[in-house]
Amino acid sequence: MWTRVPILALALLLSGGHSSVAGEATGVWLTSQGKAKLRISRCGKGLCSRIVWLRRAKGSNGQPVRDERNRNPALRGRPVMGLTTFSGLRPTGPGQWAGRIYNPEDGKLYDAHLRIVRPGVIEVQGCRVAGLGCGRRTWVRASN
Repeated sequence: MWTRVPILALALLLSGGHSSVAGEATGVWLTSQGKAKLRISRCGKGLCSRIVWLRRAKGSNGQPVRDERNRNPALRGRPVMGLTTFSGLRPTGPGQWAGRIYNPEDGKLYDAHLRIVRPGVIEVQGCRVAGLGCGRRTWVRASN
């Protein structure tokens, strides 16, 4: 009986740790090249994100930057500011999530993986198809 107690305690610790780790991923993050800030929030059992700041929020015409490269012509007129980028990121392990990411720079959806590297630093990976054509970026927590 005593051998079951440590195993149960470990199982409770591991399952409870998922929530606190998700809290470390939520917040506002500055992209690797400093072009945008995204707010990562809890969405149901997973995570999602929206663009909340752009270094270049207006185009040469003085109007808000639009989603001009979107593959769907009906969506090309929407502003990039406020766009959902991550969708359906589900936990895959402690400090890790997987789902989809939309990149307004090229108008494409990618398989996404997010991983907490250390407090205040996350790594975002996007892949075109089944792990091929992947790119990896490091984001830092933004002050605001």
